[in-house]
Formats: sequence, structure tokens, C-alpha cells
Amino acid sequence: MKYLIVQDWPSTHGNHAGMKHMCDLLVAKYPNEYKMYVKECPRTWKIPKNIMQKFRWYIYDRILQKIYLNHTYPKEYLALCQPMFEKIKEGDEVFLLEYMLPWASQYELACYIRKNYPRVKVYALSHLTCKFFEGMTAAEPNLIQKWSKPVDKLLTLGSSLSSYFEKDGIPREKISTGFHYVDSTYYHKQVELDVNSPLRVIMMGALQRDYDMLSEIVKRCPDVHWIICRGRKNVDDLFPKSPNVELKGFLAEDELRHQMDIADVSLNIMEDTVGSNVITTSMAMGLAMVVSDVGSIRDYCDDNNSVFCKNNVDDFCKSIEFLSKSKQLVLKMKEHSLRKSTMLSIENLNNYFSSLKIK
Repeated sequence: MKYLIVQDWPSTHGNHAGMKHMCDLLVAKYPNEYKMYVKECPRTWKIPKNIMQKFRWYIYDRILQKIYLNHTYPKEYLALCQPMFEKIKEGDEVFLLEYMLPWASQYELACYIRKNYPRVKVYALSHLTCKFFEGMTAAEPNLIQKWSKPVDKLLTLGSSLSSYFEKDGIPREKISTGFHYVDSTYYHKQVELDVNSPLRVIMMGALQRDYDMLSEIVKRCPDVHWIICRGRKNVDDLFPKSPNVELKGFLAEDELRHQMDIADVSLNIMEDTVGSNVITTSMAMGLAMVVSDVGSIRDYCDDNNSVFCKNNVDDFCKSIEFLSKSKQLVLKMKEHSLRKSTMLSIENLNNYFSSLKIK
């Protein structure tokens, strides 16, 4: 049996993307192979707004939060997995799918399993970026080494993170690189594959996105129709109030999928990336890709469906202006995205998970 230990995050709760939904798909398709245990999100403390709230935060709430995340939260993981401990046996496998998150730690759970069930394989997936780890290890240089000890393998969704772990001293045989997934039963074209005039470029996501650079690109490309899906990030003042610029706040998943369906190009200005829901769903929706050439992006995109850009305004503007005048090329790129997205199936992910025990 493969046991999946996963966190249910607010950003993907109830959606057809993210780790929790991945587990739902695996359990539904392979019920005799997978069992899932879902941890609710950690409690959040409100940001203090006035003097009294700030006083309470520094004297009381901040200390409580630290105690909760460092001590109580790991114990909640152990309590969640108690039913698993009662039936787990030699030959079973445990997948910790939110590993190396200090504020939602699965490290203590990994140590407990290693100590009490030494013949059970433990695989730990991290889908954070190298940039994130650089900041985290600056304060604790041996953090990755520490977290790797109780697990059999560290899993990643991109070669850049695997290389980063290896450079940090993790043996190559203890690292395994896989691919992210996309739910193609939900994310698929619903309108005929075509190219709009003017070209419709959609930008989605908040993590690792450079909105200052995006605003300059938008201003310099007035012949393109822009769809900026900013989520809950308040960046409206950065963009011109123009008929060719649509600013979208938080969208329900169905509406976001519709906006992707009627777009032509997915623009992704990123500081770093490993496996991204935005990238995988964009490809499944048949979008041509214009992306920052960073991180593990070339694990997912290639020259047939993507234009790779240096992280500067000129390079992105040149690429978008070129595509706006190349309708047939955009159509071919969209077709390639659809074909390439088929490798990101839940069946392939299951095959990858199943292969780990053999290696």
C-alpha cells in the first residue's frame, strides 16, 4: 500500500489542481494501491493593524504561533496518521507530499516512521524553488542534510531542484526527479483551437511573479489584448486603464479556465520555478507559452510550444510582438502544448511513484 500524506491548502482547496487533488485522483483511479491522509491548513494569525493589536502580537500571538508551528503542528500530523500506524507493514510506502516546509513540518513524522517502522519506505516530495531554499538555508546551512536523513528518497518535480540538493551534498542516488501532473478531464479545450486578433495574452499566478516588469511590458505592447489574473494581489495601480487591459481579481476555477480557453498565450514572468500548476494547466488548455528561462522550466516546455526569455522587459516585449504578427506560428505552438501536456497525466505520475520501489 502507498500512503499519501498531504496538506490541503486554501489556494487550491476544492480545485482540480494541487497536491490534494492529485491524491484524490490517485485514490479514485487506483483504490487498491493508495490510501490518503489529509492535514488541514495551519491556523493563521491576523496581521496586526493598530497599536493594541501590534502589542498583543509581539507579546502574545507571535509566541503562541511559534509554539504551535514548532511543537503542536507536528504532533497533529502524528495524530492524523495514527490509523495508518495501526496497519502499516513491511513493504508499504509512505509519501510525504509537503516536505521541507518549516511552518507545516512533516520532518517529525518522517523521523517517527523511520524509528518505529524501519522496513517501510519513506519518500519525501519537495516542490519549493531553489530560491526559497537559498533563503532558508542562509539561516540554517545544514537544513537540507538534516531533513534528508530520515527518508529513503527526496523527490522533486524539476531537475533544477534535484541539482540544488546534489550540490548541497545529498547523494545522487537519494534524489529522484519526476514531473508535475494536470487533470486533463477538467483542463482541456472547450472552444475550437484558433488564434485571436488581436492576440490575447493571459498572465496568472502570484508566487514568484514580477508584476513591476509585467506592467512595463503591458505598456509597451498596446496591440495585444491583456488578461491579468492577479488573484488577491492588489497591483491595479501598476497597469494602464485601457480597453486592451483586463484586470481580474480572484476568479472561481471555472471562470479562470474559461479565460485560459479564450486566450492564445500564457505569459509567465518568474524568478524561479520547479513544477507549476499555471504552467501545466496552461499547456493542457492549449496555450502558447512565453516564459522566463529559469529553474526547471525546460523540463516542461520546449522550443516547439514556448519562447524562452531572459528576465528583462526588452526580451519579453520582443517575443510578444513577434508572436502577435505570427498567427500560424502561435497556432502550431498551441497544438504542441496540447500534445506535450499528455505526458503530465495522472497515469504517468502513478507509474513514476510505482517505479521508486524498484530503483
